Amino acid sequence: MSLHHQRGISLIAVAIVSMLVALLSMGLLYYMRNGHLPMPEMWARWGKSANVITNELKNATGVQLPDSSNGSNNTPGMRQAATVDEGVRRCTINGKTVYSDTLCTDTNPTTRQVKLHDARGIEAPKTPASQATASEADEEQLKKKIMEQALGNGKK
Repeated sequence: MSLHHQRGISLIAVAIVSMLVALLSMGLLYYMRNGHLPMPEMWARWGKSANVITNELKNATGVQLPDSSNGSNNTPGMRQAATVDEGVRRCTINGKTVYSDTLCTDTNPTTRQVKLHDARGIEAPKTPASQATASEADEEQLKKKIMEQALGNGKK
């Protein structure tokens, strides 16, 4: 009795191809629903985390790495990122007004400092004090009338 080997794709190859097809279809369905793929956002988030960790390590150890990922430190004419106390700068670049903390350089003659203010959002208008006291007095008189009528002392 002789054994004949079948020819074709192995079971492992079929599993790998099936996984790739499933991955592509899941990506297509995600893209159709949300209009974008999640990978660029994930890479950006991981990149920011890596930059934060790198900066913390540099601050803790005092070691300066030769390849600085922050381009504003090495670029001449660029200023450091603005803080809340500093605000941002307004300037005109190529005929367009730009509000930026790094693009508006000191060499640009149209650069102006803009102070930032925290907004509380939309608030209800405040009533004047005289109207508030008058409405409270009216309410007190109305309560007295209702009490008098309930006790039977009021006029009919």
